[in-house]
Amino acid sequence: MRILAPRPDIPNPAPSSAPAPRPTPPPLTQWPGSQIMSDPITARVLFSVWSGDPAVVVPSPPGAGKTRLVALLAAALAHRGDLRVGIAAQTREQAVEIARRLGTLTDRAALMWKAKPPKPDSGQTPAVSGQKVRWPGEVGAILIGTTARWLFSDPDRVGADVLIVDESWQCTYADLGALGAMARQVVCVGDPGQIDPVVTGDVSRWDGSDTAPNLPGPIALQAAHGAAVGVVRLRHTWRLGADTTALIQPLFYPDLPFTSRRPPEHLTDAGGVLLPELAHRPVTVSGGPSDPALETACAQRARELAGVGLAEAPEDYDDQTTRALGHARYLATLEGIGVAEIAALERNALAREKFAFEQRKFDLLGRERRCQAVLTQAQALVAEVREQGRGERFQQLIDIALEEIEKMKRGEE
Repeated sequence: MRILAPRPDIPNPAPSSAPAPRPTPPPLTQWPGSQIMSDPITARVLFSVWSGDPAVVVPSPPGAGKTRLVALLAAALAHRGDLRVGIAAQTREQAVEIARRLGTLTDRAALMWKAKPPKPDSGQTPAVSGQKVRWPGEVGAILIGTTARWLFSDPDRVGADVLIVDESWQCTYADLGALGAMARQVVCVGDPGQIDPVVTGDVSRWDGSDTAPNLPGPIALQAAHGAAVGVVRLRHTWRLGADTTALIQPLFYPDLPFTSRRPPEHLTDAGGVLLPELAHRPVTVSGGPSDPALETACAQRARELAGVGLAEAPEDYDDQTTRALGHARYLATLEGIGVAEIAALERNALAREKFAFEQRKFDLLGRERRCQAVLTQAQALVAEVREQGRGERFQQLIDIALEEIEKMKRGEE
Protein backbone atom coordinates (compact mmCIF):
# COMPACT_ATOMS: atom_id res chain seq x y z
CA MET A 1 0.00 0.00 0.00
CA ARG A 2 1.30 3.43 -0.93
CA ILE A 3 1.18 6.06 1.90
CA LEU A 4 1.57 9.76 1.15
CA ALA A 5 2.85 12.12 3.85
CA PRO A 6 0.98 15.47 4.21
CA ARG A 7 2.53 18.36 2.35
CA PRO A 8 4.27 20.80 4.76
CA ASP A 9 2.62 23.89 3.25
CA ILE A 10 -0.87 22.60 3.90
CA PRO A 11 -1.85 22.45 7.56
CA ASN A 12 -3.48 19.31 8.82
CA PRO A 13 -7.19 19.74 9.31
CA ALA A 14 -8.31 19.98 12.89
CA PRO A 15 -9.84 16.77 14.12
CA SER A 16 -13.55 16.99 14.64
CA SER A 17 -15.06 16.08 17.93
CA ALA A 18 -17.07 13.22 16.41
CA PRO A 19 -15.62 11.62 13.27
CA ALA A 20 -18.15 10.80 10.58
CA PRO A 21 -19.01 7.09 10.47
CA ARG A 22 -17.50 5.15 7.61
CA PRO A 23 -19.93 3.69 5.11
CA THR A 24 -20.37 -0.04 5.49
CA PRO A 25 -18.75 -1.81 2.53
CA PRO A 26 -21.01 -4.23 0.70
CA PRO A 27 -20.44 -7.89 1.57
CA LEU A 28 -18.04 -9.64 -0.77
CA THR A 29 -20.59 -12.38 -1.43
CA GLN A 30 -23.19 -10.11 -3.03
CA TRP A 31 -22.48 -10.80 -6.70
CA PRO A 32 -24.16 -13.00 -9.32
CA GLY A 33 -23.24 -16.61 -8.71
CA SER A 34 -22.03 -16.00 -5.15
CA GLN A 35 -24.06 -19.01 -3.95
CA ILE A 36 -21.29 -21.18 -5.37
CA MET A 37 -19.29 -20.27 -2.27
CA SER A 38 -21.93 -21.66 0.11
CA ASP A 39 -20.75 -25.24 -0.39
CA PRO A 40 -17.09 -26.27 0.00
CA ILE A 41 -17.21 -28.64 -2.97
CA THR A 42 -18.67 -26.16 -5.46
CA ALA A 43 -16.28 -23.54 -4.10
CA ARG A 44 -13.43 -25.92 -4.97
CA VAL A 45 -14.67 -26.04 -8.56
CA LEU A 46 -14.47 -22.25 -8.76
CA PHE A 47 -11.01 -22.28 -7.15
CA SER A 48 -9.73 -24.91 -9.61
CA VAL A 49 -10.85 -22.83 -12.58
CA TRP A 50 -9.61 -19.58 -11.05
CA SER A 51 -6.21 -21.12 -10.28
CA GLY A 52 -5.63 -21.63 -14.00
CA ASP A 53 -5.95 -25.39 -14.48
CA PRO A 54 -6.20 -25.89 -18.26
CA ALA A 55 -8.90 -28.54 -17.76
CA VAL A 56 -11.18 -29.31 -14.83
CA VAL A 57 -13.38 -32.42 -14.70
CA VAL A 58 -16.39 -32.49 -12.36
CA PRO A 59 -17.94 -35.99 -12.11
CA SER A 60 -21.40 -35.87 -10.57
CA PRO A 61 -24.03 -38.38 -9.46
CA PRO A 62 -27.64 -37.86 -10.60
CA GLY A 63 -29.44 -35.09 -8.75
CA ALA A 64 -26.30 -33.39 -7.45
CA GLY A 65 -27.09 -29.99 -8.98
CA LYS A 66 -25.01 -30.04 -12.16
CA THR A 67 -27.10 -27.45 -14.00
CA ARG A 68 -27.09 -25.19 -10.95
CA LEU A 69 -23.31 -25.51 -10.70
CA VAL A 70 -22.86 -24.63 -14.39
CA ALA A 71 -25.04 -21.53 -14.03
CA LEU A 72 -23.37 -20.32 -10.82
CA LEU A 73 -19.86 -20.96 -12.13
CA ALA A 74 -20.52 -19.08 -15.36
CA ALA A 75 -22.08 -16.11 -13.54
CA ALA A 76 -19.24 -15.96 -11.01
CA LEU A 77 -16.50 -16.02 -13.66
CA ALA A 78 -18.27 -13.43 -15.82
CA HIS A 79 -18.94 -10.96 -13.00
CA ARG A 80 -16.06 -11.43 -10.58
CA GLY A 81 -13.40 -12.12 -13.18
CA ASP A 82 -14.74 -10.24 -16.21
CA LEU A 83 -14.15 -13.42 -18.21
CA ARG A 84 -15.84 -14.50 -21.39
CA VAL A 85 -17.53 -17.79 -20.53
CA GLY A 86 -18.94 -20.21 -23.10
CA ILE A 87 -21.32 -23.04 -22.23
CA ALA A 88 -21.67 -26.04 -24.56
CA ALA A 89 -24.74 -28.21 -23.97
CA GLN A 90 -25.39 -31.51 -25.74
CA THR A 91 -29.01 -30.84 -26.68
CA ARG A 92 -31.13 -27.78 -27.38
CA GLU A 93 -33.33 -28.56 -24.39
CA GLN A 94 -30.30 -28.51 -22.09
CA ALA A 95 -29.13 -25.21 -23.58
CA VAL A 96 -32.55 -23.60 -23.06
CA GLU A 97 -32.72 -24.84 -19.46
CA ILE A 98 -29.30 -23.37 -18.68
CA ALA A 99 -30.36 -20.10 -20.33
CA ARG A 100 -33.42 -19.95 -18.09
CA ARG A 101 -31.31 -20.52 -14.99
CA LEU A 102 -28.81 -17.85 -15.97
CA GLY A 103 -31.60 -15.40 -16.73
CA THR A 104 -32.42 -15.33 -13.02
CA LEU A 105 -28.79 -14.61 -12.11
CA THR A 106 -27.37 -12.20 -14.66
CA ASP A 107 -28.17 -9.94 -17.60
CA ARG A 108 -24.89 -10.75 -19.34
CA ALA A 109 -25.94 -14.07 -20.89
CA ALA A 110 -27.18 -14.84 -24.40
CA LEU A 111 -28.38 -18.05 -26.06
CA MET A 112 -27.03 -18.81 -29.53
CA TRP A 113 -29.98 -19.98 -31.63
CA LYS A 114 -31.01 -20.44 -35.24
CA ALA A 115 -32.42 -17.39 -37.03
CA LYS A 116 -35.63 -19.08 -38.17
CA PRO A 117 -38.64 -18.97 -35.84
CA PRO A 118 -39.87 -20.08 -33.43
CA LYS A 119 -37.64 -18.62 -30.75
CA PRO A 120 -37.12 -20.72 -27.61
CA ASP A 121 -38.65 -19.93 -24.25
CA SER A 122 -35.33 -18.97 -22.65
CA GLY A 123 -36.76 -16.79 -19.89
CA GLN A 124 -34.89 -13.53 -19.35
CA THR A 125 -31.92 -14.65 -21.45
CA PRO A 126 -32.17 -13.33 -25.03
CA ALA A 127 -31.75 -15.68 -28.00
CA VAL A 128 -29.34 -14.30 -30.62
CA SER A 129 -28.32 -15.43 -34.09
CA GLY A 130 -26.20 -14.37 -37.05
CA GLN A 131 -24.11 -11.23 -36.56
CA LYS A 132 -25.65 -10.66 -33.13
CA VAL A 133 -23.64 -13.59 -31.77
CA ARG A 134 -20.72 -11.69 -30.25
CA TRP A 135 -19.18 -10.66 -26.96
CA PRO A 136 -20.51 -7.35 -25.56
CA GLY A 137 -17.63 -4.90 -25.11
CA GLU A 138 -14.89 -5.42 -22.55
CA VAL A 139 -16.97 -6.79 -19.66
CA GLY A 140 -17.40 -10.43 -18.80
CA ALA A 141 -20.26 -12.22 -20.54
CA ILE A 142 -21.76 -15.66 -21.19
CA LEU A 143 -22.67 -17.35 -24.48
CA ILE A 144 -24.74 -20.55 -24.41
CA GLY A 145 -25.13 -23.00 -27.27
CA THR A 146 -25.10 -26.64 -28.22
CA THR A 147 -21.83 -28.40 -28.97
CA ALA A 148 -22.81 -28.50 -32.65
CA ARG A 149 -23.43 -24.75 -32.63
CA TRP A 150 -20.01 -24.07 -31.09
CA LEU A 151 -18.26 -26.34 -33.58
CA PHE A 152 -19.72 -24.29 -36.44
CA SER A 153 -18.66 -20.98 -34.86
CA ASP A 154 -15.59 -18.90 -35.61
CA PRO A 155 -13.04 -19.05 -32.76
CA ASP A 156 -11.68 -15.65 -33.73
CA ARG A 157 -15.10 -14.07 -33.25
CA VAL A 158 -16.66 -15.98 -30.32
CA GLY A 159 -13.61 -17.58 -28.69
CA ALA A 160 -14.02 -17.69 -24.89
CA ASP A 161 -11.69 -17.53 -21.91
CA VAL A 162 -13.40 -20.53 -20.27
CA LEU A 163 -15.66 -23.11 -21.93
CA ILE A 164 -17.96 -25.16 -19.68
CA VAL A 165 -19.13 -28.42 -21.29
CA ASP A 166 -22.40 -29.55 -19.70
CA GLU A 167 -23.28 -33.28 -19.68
CA SER A 168 -19.77 -33.84 -20.94
CA TRP A 169 -19.92 -37.66 -20.62
CA GLN A 170 -22.30 -37.51 -23.57
CA CYS A 171 -19.71 -35.60 -25.59
CA THR A 172 -17.13 -37.61 -27.54
CA TYR A 173 -13.43 -37.00 -27.10
CA ALA A 174 -13.29 -35.93 -30.76
CA ASP A 175 -15.86 -33.18 -30.17
CA LEU A 176 -14.25 -32.17 -26.90
CA GLY A 177 -10.91 -31.78 -28.66
CA ALA A 178 -12.53 -29.60 -31.32
CA LEU A 179 -14.17 -27.49 -28.60
CA GLY A 180 -10.71 -26.91 -27.15
CA ALA A 181 -10.07 -24.47 -30.01
CA MET A 182 -12.77 -22.20 -28.58
CA ALA A 183 -11.17 -21.49 -25.17
CA ARG A 184 -7.95 -21.61 -23.18
CA GLN A 185 -9.65 -23.44 -20.31
CA VAL A 186 -12.23 -26.23 -20.42
CA VAL A 187 -14.51 -27.38 -17.58
CA CYS A 188 -16.26 -30.74 -18.03
CA VAL A 189 -19.35 -31.29 -15.87
CA GLY A 190 -21.40 -34.45 -16.19
CA ASP A 191 -22.68 -37.79 -14.94
CA PRO A 192 -20.24 -40.69 -15.53
CA GLY A 193 -23.10 -43.18 -15.12
CA GLN A 194 -24.94 -41.98 -18.21
CA ILE A 195 -25.03 -43.76 -21.55
CA ASP A 196 -21.86 -43.26 -23.60
CA PRO A 197 -22.04 -41.02 -26.67
CA VAL A 198 -23.87 -42.59 -29.61
CA VAL A 199 -21.52 -42.95 -32.59
CA THR A 200 -22.89 -44.34 -35.85
CA GLY A 201 -19.60 -44.90 -37.67
CA ASP A 202 -17.21 -47.85 -37.44
CA VAL A 203 -14.87 -47.34 -34.46
CA SER A 204 -13.38 -50.84 -34.33
CA ARG A 205 -9.92 -49.53 -35.26
CA TRP A 206 -9.74 -47.86 -31.81
CA ASP A 207 -10.77 -50.89 -29.78
CA GLY A 208 -8.72 -51.01 -26.58
CA SER A 209 -7.47 -47.43 -26.89
CA ASP A 210 -7.80 -45.26 -23.77
CA THR A 211 -7.98 -42.15 -25.92
CA ALA A 212 -10.34 -43.34 -28.67
CA PRO A 213 -12.24 -40.45 -30.29
CA ASN A 214 -15.58 -42.13 -29.61
CA LEU A 215 -15.04 -42.38 -25.84
CA PRO A 216 -16.69 -39.96 -23.41
CA GLY A 217 -14.62 -36.79 -23.48
CA PRO A 218 -13.66 -36.57 -19.78
CA ILE A 219 -12.49 -40.20 -19.65
CA ALA A 220 -10.17 -39.91 -22.65
CA LEU A 221 -9.04 -36.44 -21.55
CA GLN A 222 -7.85 -37.76 -18.18
CA ALA A 223 -6.17 -40.73 -19.87
CA ALA A 224 -4.27 -38.43 -22.22
CA HIS A 225 -3.44 -35.54 -19.87
CA GLY A 226 -4.00 -36.85 -16.38
CA ALA A 227 -1.44 -34.67 -14.59
CA ALA A 228 -2.78 -31.46 -16.13
CA VAL A 229 -6.46 -32.17 -15.42
CA GLY A 230 -7.98 -31.06 -12.14
CA VAL A 231 -10.77 -33.25 -10.74
CA VAL A 232 -13.45 -32.13 -8.27
CA ARG A 233 -16.09 -34.75 -7.45
CA LEU A 234 -19.62 -33.87 -6.36
CA ARG A 235 -20.38 -36.27 -3.53
CA HIS A 236 -24.05 -35.78 -2.67
CA THR A 237 -27.39 -36.31 -4.38
CA TRP A 238 -30.55 -34.44 -3.48
CA ARG A 239 -32.74 -36.55 -5.81
CA LEU A 240 -32.11 -40.15 -4.80
CA GLY A 241 -33.07 -41.55 -1.42
CA ALA A 242 -30.65 -43.29 0.91
CA ASP A 243 -31.74 -46.82 -0.05
CA THR A 244 -31.56 -46.11 -3.78
CA THR A 245 -28.16 -44.48 -3.39
CA ALA A 246 -26.82 -47.48 -1.47
CA LEU A 247 -27.99 -49.75 -4.30
CA ILE A 248 -26.82 -47.93 -7.43
CA GLN A 249 -23.62 -46.25 -6.19
CA PRO A 250 -21.42 -49.38 -6.05
CA LEU A 251 -22.98 -50.79 -9.25
CA PHE A 252 -22.90 -47.77 -11.56
CA TYR A 253 -20.47 -45.39 -9.81
CA PRO A 254 -17.65 -47.50 -8.35
CA ASP A 255 -15.18 -44.62 -8.76
CA LEU A 256 -17.53 -41.93 -7.45
CA PRO A 257 -18.64 -42.56 -3.87
CA PHE A 258 -21.60 -40.37 -2.95
CA THR A 259 -24.35 -40.18 -0.36
CA SER A 260 -27.94 -38.99 -0.27
CA ARG A 261 -28.92 -35.65 1.21
CA ARG A 262 -32.54 -35.81 0.10
CA PRO A 263 -34.99 -34.92 2.87
CA PRO A 264 -37.11 -37.87 4.06
CA GLU A 265 -40.08 -38.46 1.75
CA HIS A 266 -42.22 -41.45 0.90
CA LEU A 267 -45.28 -42.75 -0.90
CA THR A 268 -48.27 -44.22 0.91
CA ASP A 269 -50.88 -46.69 -0.26
CA ALA A 270 -54.64 -46.13 -0.06
CA GLY A 271 -54.60 -47.17 3.60
CA GLY A 272 -51.86 -44.77 4.57
CA VAL A 273 -49.17 -47.46 4.93
CA LEU A 274 -45.66 -46.27 4.03
CA LEU A 275 -44.23 -47.92 0.91
CA PRO A 276 -40.55 -48.93 0.84
CA GLU A 277 -38.20 -46.93 -1.32
CA LEU A 278 -37.11 -50.11 -3.12
CA ALA A 279 -39.13 -53.25 -3.82
CA HIS A 280 -38.77 -56.41 -5.88
CA ARG A 281 -41.59 -58.02 -7.84
CA PRO A 282 -41.16 -61.15 -9.98
CA VAL A 283 -42.64 -60.91 -13.47
CA THR A 284 -43.05 -63.94 -15.73
CA VAL A 285 -41.71 -63.25 -19.22
CA SER A 286 -41.04 -65.31 -22.32
CA GLY A 287 -39.25 -62.80 -24.56
CA GLY A 288 -36.22 -61.88 -22.47
CA PRO A 289 -35.46 -58.44 -21.02
CA SER A 290 -37.38 -56.66 -23.80
CA ASP A 291 -40.60 -58.60 -23.19
CA PRO A 292 -43.62 -56.20 -23.23
CA ALA A 293 -44.88 -57.92 -20.08
CA LEU A 294 -42.22 -56.07 -18.10
CA GLU A 295 -43.32 -52.74 -19.47
CA THR A 296 -46.96 -53.56 -18.72
CA ALA A 297 -46.07 -54.58 -15.16
CA CYS A 298 -44.14 -51.35 -14.63
CA ALA A 299 -46.99 -49.23 -15.96
CA GLN A 300 -49.48 -51.09 -13.79
CA ARG A 301 -47.31 -50.63 -10.71
CA ALA A 302 -46.96 -46.93 -11.49
CA ARG A 303 -50.75 -46.63 -11.58
CA GLU A 304 -50.96 -48.46 -8.27
CA LEU A 305 -48.37 -46.20 -6.69
CA ALA A 306 -50.19 -43.10 -7.91
CA GLY A 307 -53.12 -44.48 -5.97
CA VAL A 308 -55.80 -41.99 -6.99
CA GLY A 309 -57.69 -40.85 -10.06
CA LEU A 310 -57.14 -37.48 -11.63
CA ALA A 311 -60.53 -36.28 -10.40
CA GLU A 312 -59.55 -37.01 -6.78
CA ALA A 313 -55.89 -36.09 -7.05
CA PRO A 314 -54.28 -34.33 -4.05
CA GLU A 315 -52.25 -31.16 -4.41
CA ASP A 316 -48.99 -33.09 -4.68
CA TYR A 317 -50.34 -35.54 -7.27
CA ASP A 318 -47.77 -34.53 -9.90
CA ASP A 319 -44.90 -35.02 -7.46
CA GLN A 320 -46.26 -38.39 -6.36
CA THR A 321 -46.67 -39.48 -9.98
CA THR A 322 -43.11 -38.45 -10.82
CA ARG A 323 -41.76 -40.41 -7.87
CA ALA A 324 -43.96 -43.38 -8.81
CA LEU A 325 -42.62 -43.44 -12.37
CA GLY A 326 -39.08 -43.25 -11.02
CA HIS A 327 -39.90 -46.14 -8.70
CA ALA A 328 -41.21 -48.11 -11.67
CA ARG A 329 -37.96 -47.53 -13.56
CA TYR A 330 -35.97 -48.92 -10.64
CA LEU A 331 -38.27 -51.95 -10.55
CA ALA A 332 -37.49 -52.51 -14.22
CA THR A 333 -33.78 -52.15 -13.54
CA LEU A 334 -33.94 -54.76 -10.76
CA GLU A 335 -35.57 -57.16 -13.21
CA GLY A 336 -32.43 -57.04 -15.33
CA ILE A 337 -33.37 -54.42 -17.91
CA GLY A 338 -30.46 -52.21 -18.94
CA VAL A 339 -30.62 -48.51 -19.59
CA ALA A 340 -30.73 -49.02 -23.35
CA GLU A 341 -33.65 -51.47 -23.04
CA ILE A 342 -35.55 -49.02 -20.83
CA ALA A 343 -35.02 -46.30 -23.44
CA ALA A 344 -36.25 -48.70 -26.14
CA LEU A 345 -39.37 -49.49 -24.11
CA GLU A 346 -40.03 -45.79 -23.67
CA ARG A 347 -39.67 -45.27 -27.41
CA ASN A 348 -42.10 -48.14 -28.01
CA ALA A 349 -44.60 -46.51 -25.66
CA LEU A 350 -44.24 -43.22 -27.50
CA ALA A 351 -44.69 -45.01 -30.81
CA ARG A 352 -47.90 -46.62 -29.57
CA GLU A 353 -49.19 -43.28 -28.33
CA LYS A 354 -48.43 -41.72 -31.71
CA PHE A 355 -50.19 -44.60 -33.48
CA ALA A 356 -53.24 -44.19 -31.23
CA PHE A 357 -53.30 -40.47 -31.95
CA GLU A 358 -53.06 -41.07 -35.69
CA GLN A 359 -55.86 -43.66 -35.42
CA ARG A 360 -58.09 -41.19 -33.59
CA LYS A 361 -57.29 -38.55 -36.19
CA PHE A 362 -58.15 -41.01 -38.99
CA ASP A 363 -61.42 -41.92 -37.29
CA LEU A 364 -62.34 -38.26 -36.93
CA LEU A 365 -61.47 -37.68 -40.58
CA GLY A 366 -63.68 -40.59 -41.67
CA ARG A 367 -66.51 -39.35 -39.49
CA GLU A 368 -66.22 -35.89 -41.00
CA ARG A 369 -66.33 -37.34 -44.52
CA ARG A 370 -69.44 -39.37 -43.68
CA CYS A 371 -71.10 -36.28 -42.23
CA GLN A 372 -70.24 -34.30 -45.33
CA ALA A 373 -71.76 -36.99 -47.56
CA VAL A 374 -74.98 -37.02 -45.51
CA LEU A 375 -75.08 -33.23 -45.60
CA THR A 376 -74.68 -33.16 -49.39
CA GLN A 377 -77.50 -35.66 -49.83
CA ALA A 378 -79.74 -33.69 -47.47
CA GLN A 379 -79.05 -30.44 -49.28
CA ALA A 380 -79.93 -32.10 -52.58
CA LEU A 381 -83.16 -33.35 -51.05
CA VAL A 382 -84.01 -29.85 -49.79
CA ALA A 383 -83.45 -28.41 -53.27
CA GLU A 384 -85.73 -31.06 -54.76
CA VAL A 385 -88.44 -30.43 -52.16
CA ARG A 386 -88.36 -26.70 -52.78
CA GLU A 387 -88.68 -27.24 -56.52
CA GLN A 388 -91.64 -29.58 -56.14
CA GLY A 389 -93.24 -27.66 -53.27
CA ARG A 390 -94.33 -30.53 -51.00
CA GLY A 391 -95.63 -28.28 -48.26
CA GLU A 392 -94.37 -26.09 -45.45
CA ARG A 393 -94.37 -28.83 -42.77
CA PHE A 394 -92.20 -31.16 -44.82
CA GLN A 395 -89.68 -28.36 -45.43
CA GLN A 396 -89.55 -27.61 -41.68
CA LEU A 397 -88.64 -31.23 -41.02
CA ILE A 398 -85.87 -31.04 -43.58
CA ASP A 399 -84.52 -27.84 -41.98
CA ILE A 400 -84.51 -29.54 -38.58
CA ALA A 401 -82.61 -32.48 -40.05
CA LEU A 402 -80.02 -30.13 -41.56
CA GLU A 403 -79.59 -28.41 -38.20
CA GLU A 404 -78.96 -31.75 -36.51
CA ILE A 405 -76.40 -32.65 -39.15
CA GLU A 406 -74.57 -29.35 -38.57
CA LYS A 407 -74.50 -30.12 -34.84
CA MET A 408 -73.07 -33.54 -35.60
CA LYS A 409 -70.31 -31.91 -37.65
CA ARG A 410 -69.46 -29.64 -34.73
CA GLY A 411 -69.34 -32.56 -32.35
CA GLU A 412 -72.38 -31.39 -30.36
CA GLU A 413 -74.90 -33.77 -28.79
